[in-house]
Amino acid sequence: MNFVSITKKAVVAAFLLSILTTNVVIAAEAMISAQVNRVLTTADNTYGGCMAALSADPQDVLPACLADWVSFSCSGHFTDAVRGFRMLDQAQLALATNKSVLVIIDDSRRHNGYCFASRIDVVR
Repeated sequence: MNFVSITKKAVVAAFLLSILTTNVVIAAEAMISAQVNRVLTTADNTYGGCMAALSADPQDVLPACLADWVSFSCSGHFTDAVRGFRMLDQAQLALATNKSVLVIIDDSRRHNGYCFASRIDVVR
């Protein structure tokens, strides 16, 4: 064995070790079926300006999300504000009519720790 082959092996081993010890964050999306328990809007952009509390906890499927609530980003940060308010309208419709929703949440986009809901379907 020569010095060059030992050095290459040491560099490769150090690189692999550094990858294994690094905290890796992988963004994910999940779909939740739930009832809407509550909605809120804020006067500022806190929580993205509007949110819905669901009967199924987003944190159960995406641990990076905070519990119970999802944001529709009515502030316009993750979608345009009009679309965010339309998603809030869907949540209010489901709350008022006692219908279920299917919500797609994304843990890579969060307001104050609450995950962004990129889609909401009201289900009969």
